[in-house]
Amino acid sequence: MTPSVSSRIGERIRFLRLHMRGGKLTQEDLAERANISVSFLSMIERGQRSAHVETLNSLARALGVTMSELFRENRARTPKGPDAIAEPLVRFVENRRLSRREVEKILDVAAAMFPLRQ
Repeated sequence: MTPSVSSRIGERIRFLRLHMRGGKLTQEDLAERANISVSFLSMIERGQRSAHVETLNSLARALGVTMSELFRENRARTPKGPDAIAEPLVRFVENRRLSRREVEKILDVAAAMFPLRQ
């Protein structure tokens, strides 16, 4: 049986809440930031309630993502490949609004840590 849209969006919100910005965001924190009740957020995450588009927009802003990000599949369900592997790095750079120079510094450190494999 295919999960409902509400279930998939709720699962995605929970995933983002627990994995974005390098740390875990509690339901209480997210609910407060999105100006909704903790019980409503809990029901959304479990797929028991559907959120209005305005609520989804508030949740996206509170999570620091775009609305379209709420509708993406979780990485665990997507095929692995070069794009899937690079996605967390791209998000890291985008979320922190790093400059080209900052990205180059990260690449220098990464090159020192992980030499080319033969």
